[in-house]
Amino acid sequence: MIAAPLHHRPPSPAPLPCSTAGRTLRGRSLFSTTLCAVSSSPGGSTRTREAAVARMPRLAHREVMLALARKAEARLGGRLLPSEVPGDVTWFGEDGGAALGSVDVRRGAPGSSIDLMLEAWFHRTLPTGSAVDITSLIVFLNGTTDAPHFLMELIQGGPSSLVVLLDLFPRRDLPLHPDYIDRYYGATGIDSHRQSIARIPQVRPYVSPSLLVRSLWSPTAVVVDVQCGEGNESVLEEIVLGQLASSAMAVLDVWLEHCAGSLVEMDAAERESLVARDKMISTTSVKLNFSANLPKMFENDVADRVVAEINKAFLGTV
Repeated sequence: MIAAPLHHRPPSPAPLPCSTAGRTLRGRSLFSTTLCAVSSSPGGSTRTREAAVARMPRLAHREVMLALARKAEARLGGRLLPSEVPGDVTWFGEDGGAALGSVDVRRGAPGSSIDLMLEAWFHRTLPTGSAVDITSLIVFLNGTTDAPHFLMELIQGGPSSLVVLLDLFPRRDLPLHPDYIDRYYGATGIDSHRQSIARIPQVRPYVSPSLLVRSLWSPTAVVVDVQCGEGNESVLEEIVLGQLASSAMAVLDVWLEHCAGSLVEMDAAERESLVARDKMISTTSVKLNFSANLPKMFENDVADRVVAEINKAFLGTV
């Protein structure tokens, strides 16, 4: 769910420059840099994913996402099925490493409230030497609960700038369900993490160019643009590995505690309406974001292959 659409470019991606930043989270490498063999067959989930991680350019915000993903996997345990994503989607690259990416999806086990967990990393180096990097972690729930989804997207648009999108993504129309606001956003105290990030001097609000996207966030969403100024890459890294990492982990903790295992009684019509709303948002997001943006970063055959796998995950189609 890329909420900051890339602009059209033929034949290079949108000119949003960035550079690599942090290499560790709080001083510790999250993964060994030893490369594993990447299988081209489905199901080589752990080795394939860690090989992909090791080959991606090291960025502070990617380290944060990987730490959150590993924590979510550890807590969810058997509620997640092994990945069946083929190796040419869990790792793909072209142009001698100028364009790199990795998408991995784990479906929820039967009987759990988890629909899917998606991790995605996209990197494109431009001819000028600058680059664009997008990192996403999304965990969707199914129709056994109305609890919010978890969403985090981090978009590096410059050596010292970063767009941060972090939310417990609401699945009800909030003005019609004030009890939903109280249960998942008020009683959990989650707004304190938005406030902590908002107090960082380098942070300013981010306004998505999509009117639809703006209408979907919760009132406690972190939707910000971190601008540290030219030459201040180390300041951005400190913010990312400090307050941002801390707040993002705390938001994930709230989701794991109050949403991931939630089961809510609903009548058939109510459940059907909830699932239809989820599918409408997923369909629109995949169409307007992944389908529209990946061809701007990768060759058409690569983009088509990756989008087909994302379609299968979110929509059950290819």
